[in-house]
Amino acid sequence: MFRLLGILSLGGLLYGRRHYRSAYRRGLLFGVLLGFLADRNFDTHRAARDVRKTVRETKRAMHDAARAARREFRDARKAGQRQQMEERLEAIRAEAEARRAAREGRKAEREQLKTEREQKKAETAEAVHALPECDTREAREIRELAEDLERDAGTAAMAANVPMIEFPEEDEKYHAARKYGHA
Repeated sequence: MFRLLGILSLGGLLYGRRHYRSAYRRGLLFGVLLGFLADRNFDTHRAARDVRKTVRETKRAMHDAARAARREFRDARKAGQRQQMEERLEAIRAEAEARRAAREGRKAEREQLKTEREQKKAETAEAVHALPECDTREAREIRELAEDLERDAGTAAMAANVPMIEFPEEDEKYHAARKYGHA
């Protein structure tokens, strides 16, 4: 403030006081201009402080922009990973559902086969064997013979489709005692 008043009075001295009003205006204008320029440029410490402040603000703005860019990149990457994970989980769930449906289908087939077997057993159990009423020994023999026939028929049915390997008896390589003697 004192500096400004000093410059104003200096402006009045420089331009003289011949024309009081115009000199006063010129001195005032010159004083304001000199005061402004003196306040802005002549203080080197203040200018250095302003430069450091500007540099600090610029660095902070760059740091904030870089942080925001990293945050956006990280959020985008997380969103992509989350989407991939959801797709994998969906595929796993679909596979589990398919396995469950296949298991249910196999279970239904087994139940159907079981009911068919039970029906066949019920049909075979309905066959009534006429047994003589007079002697229980004869009835027991007849029952045993029927069971033997059923067992023999089952064995014959199992052995009917099995291929047999026939070995010639005169060939030396099939005799255990002379097995390792031939060339």
